[in-house]
Amino acid sequence: MAELAVTAALSSVQIVLTFFQIARSSNHRRDLQNEIVELKRWLKAIKAFIEDHDGSEGSSTLQNQMEDIRDVAYDIEDVLDEIVLHSPPYTFHNHEITRQLHNIAHNLYHGFPLQGISDKIATIKEKIEDIKSQRKTFRDSYPGPSSSSRTRVQHRVSPLLLDDEMVGYEEPKKKFIHRLVDGQKGLVRLAVVGPGGSGKTTFVKNVFWKRGIRGRFDCHAWVHVSQHFNVEELFINMLKQFCYSRKEPYPIDDSLSPLAKLQNYLAGKKFVLVLDDIWRKEHWDDIKAAFPNAFGCRIVVTTTSSTVASVCASSSDLVYSLNGLEWLEGWKLFCRNAFPDSNGECPSELKDSSVKIVKRCEGLPFAIVAVGGVLAQKARLPNEWERFHNSLGYEIGSGSKLSVISNVLLPGYMDLSSNLKSCFLYFSIFPEDYSVKRGRLIRLWVAERFATARDEKTAEEIAEDYLDELIQRNLVHVSNWDFDGRPRSIRVLNLVLKFIIQKCKDENFTSIFRRANTCQSQKIRRLSIHNDCTHLPQNSDFQGVRSMFLLGLIESSLPDFERILRKSKLQKVLDLQEAPLAEFPEDITNLTLLRYLSLRDTKITKIPSSIKKLSYLETLDLRQTDITELPKEISYLHNLCHLFAYKYNVINFVVFDSVRGVKIPGEIGTLTNLQDLSLVIVDAKGRILEHLKKLSQLRKLGLTGLLAKHVEALSASVEQMKNIRTLDLCSASKAEYLEVRALENPPHTLQRLYLKGRLGELPRWISSLNNLLRIGLKWSKMKKSPLPALAPLPNLVQLQLVDCYIGEELIFEAECFKKLKNLEIEEFSTLHTIVIQHGAMPDLKEISLRKCPELRMFPLGIHNLAKIEELTLYDMAKEFIARLRRNGEDREMVSHIPVIHSFTLKNRSWSLENLSDSFSSRSSRNSVFQ
Repeated sequence: MAELAVTAALSSVQIVLTFFQIARSSNHRRDLQNEIVELKRWLKAIKAFIEDHDGSEGSSTLQNQMEDIRDVAYDIEDVLDEIVLHSPPYTFHNHEITRQLHNIAHNLYHGFPLQGISDKIATIKEKIEDIKSQRKTFRDSYPGPSSSSRTRVQHRVSPLLLDDEMVGYEEPKKKFIHRLVDGQKGLVRLAVVGPGGSGKTTFVKNVFWKRGIRGRFDCHAWVHVSQHFNVEELFINMLKQFCYSRKEPYPIDDSLSPLAKLQNYLAGKKFVLVLDDIWRKEHWDDIKAAFPNAFGCRIVVTTTSSTVASVCASSSDLVYSLNGLEWLEGWKLFCRNAFPDSNGECPSELKDSSVKIVKRCEGLPFAIVAVGGVLAQKARLPNEWERFHNSLGYEIGSGSKLSVISNVLLPGYMDLSSNLKSCFLYFSIFPEDYSVKRGRLIRLWVAERFATARDEKTAEEIAEDYLDELIQRNLVHVSNWDFDGRPRSIRVLNLVLKFIIQKCKDENFTSIFRRANTCQSQKIRRLSIHNDCTHLPQNSDFQGVRSMFLLGLIESSLPDFERILRKSKLQKVLDLQEAPLAEFPEDITNLTLLRYLSLRDTKITKIPSSIKKLSYLETLDLRQTDITELPKEISYLHNLCHLFAYKYNVINFVVFDSVRGVKIPGEIGTLTNLQDLSLVIVDAKGRILEHLKKLSQLRKLGLTGLLAKHVEALSASVEQMKNIRTLDLCSASKAEYLEVRALENPPHTLQRLYLKGRLGELPRWISSLNNLLRIGLKWSKMKKSPLPALAPLPNLVQLQLVDCYIGEELIFEAECFKKLKNLEIEEFSTLHTIVIQHGAMPDLKEISLRKCPELRMFPLGIHNLAKIEELTLYDMAKEFIARLRRNGEDREMVSHIPVIHSFTLKNRSWSLENLSDSFSSRSSRNSVFQ
């Protein structure tokens, strides 16, 4: 209950100590620095104490101590933040004279608060002494594990699913059985992976315990590995089970190690072994040396980690992923458990409630069985079942009827590091079924200091690693993937979210206000306000709020929001995405310590010059606002890493001026920490291009308003950006030439390149960008086809072509675009033929054709694209569509494509015709195309 608070306090200690090293310290500051070093020692000692007793249960004394430790850690964090708040930010001013004048004024104003901080630290020390005396009493009565032999308490959960209750996963099971008994020579290793509660153990048991399976082997064993195991004890357990399966005695030979005994026994034998619940690949490394590569032997591993599964399995096709049951399978399993006395038939009056409950379980067999078992004991009244559905989150807490679900998830949570636990619990901020964008989540974690830069990696790259780890552990779910293999948006399953919320209450990590009557007795650190909260309680303590999210804020709660801003001076994260704001709240600029500010999707039109007071700001997100110009004071924000300011205005089709950037009159060359800058309007003189030379850390750059005469300054600036990943360049008008051929030394780090504007021809350097994943050529109007120049790109996964070629024929030559997954061809006014030669685009999954009026015949050779999944058409010629309909001339060519949709614009709305084989009839719907 205190681990995350202590970790956060230690992070703040390090920040403040680094600050003191940079600053010129007075005697008073040096005394303060010594006191902070003393607090650091205590925090490190108490962190070790927490780790020693991690997982200890049944002691209310220990729980009370953890709460006291947590509160003191929060007090320490508060004091440290006050020190930073009342100390001069040394990067505040651009010029030395103004910096010195500011520091003098700052010290006169803040001198008294700094002197009072020592008194607060003295109070904290008194609390620490009380905790020390309590710890001594606790150690006398509960000594706990030693540091040399400490093992965590195991959270073993007996499987709820019996063998005859196994439903679903029929296809994976058939393949699994076949590979288990296929007679292949040598040792074959299979892995079954999935999130907690997905039925991995039951899946394997359902096969393993069949006599016809085990009878094919000389001996067999099933061992549970667990998070913290002794490898010698594990080998002893294995050998005992192997011996028992053959009715043989355990070999007694004290001269041999357990490993040697096991290897001797298995020599020449054909065995099958199940290693249930391996957590880390290091565990597999400890175990795998025991097994010879014997004839016909099989090892089966179950794990929640995709990384472990890939390491343990002999090959990728021997990894069996169980990600949840299909709807009908889950429904069948639920009814079997909820209505055992009626042959699994759901009463009609309970159907609606039951469907909603099963949907909340999201296909997890363990959860479905547990929920069904509880409901089997309840009165079959619709209002009772509806009440159960509404309180499902509370039902899984410790000591409740469904605590078994929490117990399934707990080991995975306990196995995380402190930073990963914080990242995992952060999903509590977002409502049920909410998918958060990857970039937003990464920047939030960095602002919270869950991820910090180390070695050669940026903080954002470390945060990416954390996200990958949570995904690999199957703790978070990827809602949809990008074409380049990265997650685009992420969420957690509903019952996992309920578990997270329970843990957040224990840790006082997040306070969630869903309704107006939500109460909160503890100090609020992170505040998440959801849709139905019309106003906040007056008696809540908001002074310690560090992060605030307004998810669905309505106008009636705006006064409460402004009240919180005035009270919470230590805020570091403020996410106002989609809030009903028409003006920039002036109180925001008093949040000196703010690192993250999102005003995305608001109606704000102007940023005040007082934004310069936010000297610690790292992320400023102004996307989809009505801001057209930033104040010159933006150049004072020296810590700014991510600046997003653009607005898409798409009506039906994307046109040249669909996206609008912003003007920046200041000298942004001072913002040397910038990683993302998009979208900036270049003025006619191109002055901003000179400043860009100094931004060597840029990873993403978006510029619009470019003129042909800007070519030299643009090239000189871009060539300095050795870390650039995304480059988005747009000319000043559709007729203006975008001169990029002069770029002699383009950064080979480029992964995404978007060129919007006239091009005489495609620059030769594009063919050398071996890291390029995506390219968009729009309104280029070239006379030569760009495809020959793009074909050599080895890693291209997305190709967007919009009015970039005025020829009549596009030919995708054989063996080119090997990794391409997404192809978009739009607004080709003269194109009448597309040819796809054999071997071209073998991995293509999606094709989109838009507004190509002369294209009357379907792309030749599309039948060669075996992996195509979706074809989408927008405003294509009537003859073209007619040839694709049932009995049309080209119907046979597209019969292998699962999804074919044709959209036609009529009266500013889109009419959909579903041309997929599964839907022969036409359907229409009115929508605004986004």
